Amino acid sequence: MSLSAVGLHSFDFRNPRDVDQMGKKPSLFLASQSLMTAPQIDTSNITNAFVSGMKEDLNLYGNQYNYIVVAWTIGYIIGQWAHPDAHAGLMQPSNFILTRVRAHIWIPFLEIGWTVFTFSLAGAKTYTQMLALRFVVGLFEAGYWPALYYILGSWYNKRELGKRNGILQSAVSIAPIFSGFLQAGIYTSLDGHAGLAGWRWLFVINGIISLPISILAYFFLPDTPGTAKQNWLFSEREIELARERMSIIGRVPEGKPYTVRTILSYFKSWKTVLFTLIFTMQPFGSAPATSFVFWLKAHNKKGKPLVYTIAQINEYPTIGNAFTAAYSLLTVWISDGPLRGRRWPTIVFGNLVAIVIFTLLVVTPVFGPFSHRAPLYILSSIGGSAVPLTMAWMSELISDNAEQRAFTAAAMNTLQFTPGNRAAAVVAGLTVIVFVIITVLEHREKRQKKRDRQHGSAFVLSIGDGNEKKLALVDEEDVTSGPTTSASCLANPLQYEQHR
Repeated sequence: MSLSAVGLHSFDFRNPRDVDQMGKKPSLFLASQSLMTAPQIDTSNITNAFVSGMKEDLNLYGNQYNYIVVAWTIGYIIGQWAHPDAHAGLMQPSNFILTRVRAHIWIPFLEIGWTVFTFSLAGAKTYTQMLALRFVVGLFEAGYWPALYYILGSWYNKRELGKRNGILQSAVSIAPIFSGFLQAGIYTSLDGHAGLAGWRWLFVINGIISLPISILAYFFLPDTPGTAKQNWLFSEREIELARERMSIIGRVPEGKPYTVRTILSYFKSWKTVLFTLIFTMQPFGSAPATSFVFWLKAHNKKGKPLVYTIAQINEYPTIGNAFTAAYSLLTVWISDGPLRGRRWPTIVFGNLVAIVIFTLLVVTPVFGPFSHRAPLYILSSIGGSAVPLTMAWMSELISDNAEQRAFTAAAMNTLQFTPGNRAAAVVAGLTVIVFVIITVLEHREKRQKKRDRQHGSAFVLSIGDGNEKKLALVDEEDVTSGPTTSASCLANPLQYEQHR
């Protein structure tokens, strides 16, 4: 087989300039992601609006706030899966569309739909209107984050993906910080302006922020290497280089047909089943942190002086978001760096610490001093900070099937439940057990692949000068176990042995 036949003729994998030139382009991808925090702001802004006057203006009582949250959740679930496919004859997840429609078209479409209905939230006059609008917002928001994680998993290898996912997840954590201070500022400066209450202005400004971002995404958001075409962002040569990088580590591009039988086969895969199970439980790791804002508001009793102002209620919980962002970035750098792409050590450690924190929340008096309970709320999201590494781990283990990878990412973001402190402590322990099972199964699969390679999985590659060399197939850990520079990550797989 000639070198040109395998598509390597136009690239020097050992040339740092060749690799780094292409590596700068996905940085624009990360920059665009960092800007695209509006949907995550939405997850926080309904809470900020509720504690900033929405409850009183819409006369919400009992469990009506919870029903508004449930309406969004139902829309989110339907939005994940309610995309008909005539060929397959079934409803398909939003992420499947990414394997057929280019990302820079599909994601801005979702963002624009989200923007329109977020503007509409500002005009809701009744509980019923808010319920219906939140349902539609959930529909458009559904495919957003799974899509971004899927795209990242299509560009980066094991020593790169954790950090990139961590940057994205940090945007998720930073968004509520922005929302909290935004609502505090709006309540102070815009409450009553133009006849609108401060909490209504929050939705207006969220929409104003989101609209230009959705337009920029059309021009700046890269597609996956498998669907990308030459444009102002990527040359044809750079796209081919990205494809070869993924090919070396066994990351298969899109293109496989999917049918009912194909999708059902995913449920027989331990990878799809266990990672979906993990994400069903993973929200337990950050659930107590979401109670912080309600705990602060509960101190204020009608007819009595305020214990915490509206600004304080919106701002104090952002300390926890800042901690989550910083801790998440620390763990992904440790995982990609000193741990050489191993995901389980930092994940398991975070969940073990979370068990201790949840237990302390159970035994600490609810209305005790601020200094006793608030720090526990701030630190309680440490277990949930494993999201970027969990998504990276899934992408690496399902490298050989882009459609299954897209399906699993959607499933992981669909089945989620939020518990109380006692349940969170128990489920954090169960989460550790499942992660250990995944680690054991991953190790067993790697051993099997190595045995397969020892039984004749090397192939002969003919280089241009006619000399025969043997190119050994390697797994992703072998590819990325050397120096961490991008050039060496590509050079290491091409380990030639003189053919005798």
